[in-house]
Amino acid sequence: MKKNRWTSYFNILLFLVPLFFLGTLNFSMPNKPTVSQLESRTLKTKPTFALNKLFSGELTREYEEYFADTFIFRENFVKISGKIKELWALPGSDNVTLVINKGANVAEVQKDKDNSPPTSNNSDDNEDLKQGNEENENPNTTNINNEDEQAKGEVLGRVLVLNDKAMEIHTFNAAACEYYASFLNSFQEKLNDNNISVYSLLAPTQIEFVTNKRYRNLSSPQKKTIEYVNKNFNTKIIPINAYDALKPNTDKYLYFRSDHHWTALGAYYAYTAFMKTKGIEPIPLERYEVEQVSPYLGSLYSTTLGSKIRENPDTVFLYKPFIAHEYTVYYEGPLQTALLDMSHAKNKNKYGIFLSGDRPWGRITTEIKNDRKIVIIKDSYANAFVPFLLPHYEEIYIVDPRQFKLNIFQFIKDKGIQEVLFLNYILVTDHNGFTDLLKQMSK
Repeated sequence: MKKNRWTSYFNILLFLVPLFFLGTLNFSMPNKPTVSQLESRTLKTKPTFALNKLFSGELTREYEEYFADTFIFRENFVKISGKIKELWALPGSDNVTLVINKGANVAEVQKDKDNSPPTSNNSDDNEDLKQGNEENENPNTTNINNEDEQAKGEVLGRVLVLNDKAMEIHTFNAAACEYYASFLNSFQEKLNDNNISVYSLLAPTQIEFVTNKRYRNLSSPQKKTIEYVNKNFNTKIIPINAYDALKPNTDKYLYFRSDHHWTALGAYYAYTAFMKTKGIEPIPLERYEVEQVSPYLGSLYSTTLGSKIRENPDTVFLYKPFIAHEYTVYYEGPLQTALLDMSHAKNKNKYGIFLSGDRPWGRITTEIKNDRKIVIIKDSYANAFVPFLLPHYEEIYIVDPRQFKLNIFQFIKDKGIQEVLFLNYILVTDHNGFTDLLKQMSK
C-alpha cells in the first residue's frame, strides 16, 4: 500500500513540477511576443486593470487569453501538437479538416446581434466527413458544433482543408444577400446620375469548383447565391458574370491553395467577363510579361497550419503592366508606390504585392488619354484584378470601405467618375458586416 501511495505522489509531482517550472518561466519572461508569425495574427496584449472589469469577470477572461497567447514555447507546442494529430489520419484517405476561421475579408465585428454566423444547410456535414476519413486536426481546429460558443460580436467562418488546399466555406444567407443588393440599389439611386454606370461583380471562391461533390456540398451553391443577389438588383445595376468566365478554366491555377484569394490568373478571367459586359475586347494574356514569386503560404495556411499545404506552397504569378502609369495611395496624405509592390515579396503576405495591399483609397493615372474614370469599391479580391484595367482607363480609383473615411458620393462627384464597380467575394453576403461598412461611406 505504501509503495502504491509513494508511486501516486511521484506521479503527481511528475505532473506538477513541469507545470510549475513552465508557469514560473512564463510569468517572468520579459518582452513577450506581440505577433505570431506562424499564425499570421496579432497576439493578445496584457490587459489593463479596471475595477468594473475585475468585478464583472472580464479581467480574468482577458488574462486567460493573454497567457494562452503568450505562453512560453507556445509556437513549438502548436507545431508539435499539429504533427501528432496528423498521425491519426487513415492511410490512403483524404486528409480533411474543418476549421473555424475569423473571417479574412469580411468585417471582423458585427454590431447586429441578429447577425450571428449561419449554420450549414447540410446538417450531416460532420458525419459525412467522419465516414471513411479521420479529421486531420491541428490546434486551431474547432468542432463545428461549437460555433454557438463563439465570442459575442465575432464573425466566424469555416474552412475546409482538403489534402493540400484550404478553402473558405460559403453559407447562403437570404437576408444578408438582400441587404447587400438593397444597398447597391440605394447607392445607384442616390447617385442620381444616369451618366454613371454601376456594376457588380461577386467573385466565387475555390470550393465552388471542387470536383468532389461530397466536399463541394459543404458550401452553399455560389452560382445560386450570385443569381439571387443579381435578381434583387434594380434594372440599372449591371451584373458581371465572372462565374461563367472562371468555370471553363478550373483546370488552371485560378486560386491559391494556401490563401482565400484567387490568383492573378483567376482575376484575369473575371476581367475578361467585365470587358465582355462592356462590349470591349480584353487584352490577351500573352501580351503580359510574367514574373513569379515563391514560396507563398497565405492566410488560410496561417489559419489551418496544414502540413500538406506547407509542403506544397503557392507561387504568385505577376502579369506586369505594360501601360505607363503612376499609383498613389492615401492615408492622411499621398504616398506614391508601385502597383505591383515587390517589397511585399519579402513578406509573409505576398498577396500584398498587388496594389501594395489594402489601403483606404488609391489613384492610378495612366498614359491612356480617353478621359475614362472608374472607381472600384472593393475587398482584397479586387487587388489582383485592378492592374488589368490599365489599358482601358485614364484614371482608376480604388476604395476599400474597411478603411475609407470620406463620403463616397462627394468623392465620385469631385473626381468626375463615370463608372462604379463593386468587386467583392461571395462571403461578403454571408453576413451584414461588410454591407454595414459600405453604408457608412454613404452617410
